[in-house]
Amino acid sequence: MDATRLIELGGVILGLALLARLAGRFGLSPIPLYLLAGLAFGKGGVLPLVTTEAFVSTGSEIGLILLLFMLGLEYSATELMSSMRSSLRPGLLDVALNYTPGLVAGLLLGWGLVPSMFLGGATLVTSSSIAATTCPSSWPASTR
Repeated sequence: MDATRLIELGGVILGLALLARLAGRFGLSPIPLYLLAGLAFGKGGVLPLVTTEAFVSTGSEIGLILLLFMLGLEYSATELMSSMRSSLRPGLLDVALNYTPGLVAGLLLGWGLVPSMFLGGATLVTSSSIAATTCPSSWPASTR
């Protein structure tokens, strides 16, 4: 990795840290600010990343996996079982509103049933994890 890549990557990490700090001052989750930063530095953005695009792409895939894993670590089996009754209706609504658009989009793109089901699953999981991490009421008491 040459110096230009390290400087660009360092700038991205510093910028995200500053956004997290700003969000924390206002009692917000930094995730919406991270999304806006991604739009600003993505393709067609104000200042697209040039040298670290492949690294950031790979890192984002790993980050998503770790985010979902972290959500699994936050809740015990007892907590999940005790909240199943109260979460059934919102869970079904979540599936209807987040799985269905991915499934339909895949079918409209001509992907076939199984790939469309996977796209529906991806939109369901990512939408749910973003909602879970951006809603302060869903955060564990230790982080509020």
